Amino acid sequence: MGNMTNIERSKKAIELVLNYERNQGRDAKDVSNDRAHPGYDVISDNRLIEVKGIGESWNTYNWQPLYRTERECLRNNPEKFYLYIIKFKDRESEQVEGFYIIPGTDLESPKFHVEVETYSVSPISKKHLIEFLKYL
Repeated sequence: MGNMTNIERSKKAIELVLNYERNQGRDAKDVSNDRAHPGYDVISDNRLIEVKGIGESWNTYNWQPLYRTERECLRNNPEKFYLYIIKFKDRESEQVEGFYIIPGTDLESPKFHVEVETYSVSPISKKHLIEFLKYL
């Protein structure tokens, strides 16, 4: 396929999340194009899911920043907010290397730093991230 653009990677990641949520028996809807920018990409029953699709190496990945609306959604709804990170093998591939589901309550815990300047989320260590790995 060649290099996936950020938009293509994002759409593919959302598609994978929608399929995953539906396979879990939940009613998932893509709201990523909602002009109101609710702070999440997918609503699935009671879950407000922000989806990040990445293709970089873990060695160079600088963790996706949360936008203002995403940070506000997390702050206002930590029990409903989820960050799904779809890690593709590399920029050229649609092959999924990791599928992480991180609850908002964990994002607000000492396991992660939510930096005010950029609202970026980063784990304390890769070891802590392992508990959120899900298999497709």
